Amino acid sequence: MIILIYFLLFTITKCFSSYVIISSKLNNTTFKYWDGINGESDLHECVINAVCSVTHNRFWVSSLTERLCRCSNGKECPWQWTRELGNSSISLNNKSHMKFCAPITELSTCKYNQEGIEIHGKSDRNNSYLIPYNVTLNCNCPGLHYWRLKKYTYLENDFIIQTFKCVKRRMCNTYEFCGHIRSDLYSTYYRCTCPENHLCIFQDRNKENVQELLYSGSAYKGYCLPFNNA
Repeated sequence: MIILIYFLLFTITKCFSSYVIISSKLNNTTFKYWDGINGESDLHECVINAVCSVTHNRFWVSSLTERLCRCSNGKECPWQWTRELGNSSISLNNKSHMKFCAPITELSTCKYNQEGIEIHGKSDRNNSYLIPYNVTLNCNCPGLHYWRLKKYTYLENDFIIQTFKCVKRRMCNTYEFCGHIRSDLYSTYYRCTCPENHLCIFQDRNKENVQELLYSGSAYKGYCLPFNNA
């Protein structure tokens, strides 16, 4: 049974936007459509190497799939959360994947300072939200790397262009900042790798607005904290 629920996303001076949630009990997946898109037929067609879906492995509830565009020739965009990436997916953070209409394994590995991903969408100068319209991959970012914001361009009417580069994760020190943790999904955008017997977790409930790949909004600051695994 499909249940259609409209959620108000935010209200700001220059922008009023909503998203649509469709929950499928059969597949234990929740589908999210942005900014006036009511379903698959309303999505625009994906360009080559565009992210068509973003899947999130959420805590305690069904997985979440954000639909961005529709694959050409009636091909289905991968929409299910899977632990293994496969050849049509890349990692976004520790609990989220970006999905593509076709294999992206033939793309070259990102070079130093290369613009690896480009996003066209809407946002504000407070980094309180992001509506991605087109997300295009230019190169593959290997494991133990992360996406760092390279360039941010503000256009008229809250339209923006973001580019991200692929950066190698270094080793963190104990109690050092290690990544941003989304306040809604609690997924972590790692900046470095914590030492053995440490976890990247937040210490308090203080939040700040951040800019990460496919997320602008409130997040906690994670730190490498030791734990006893005995």
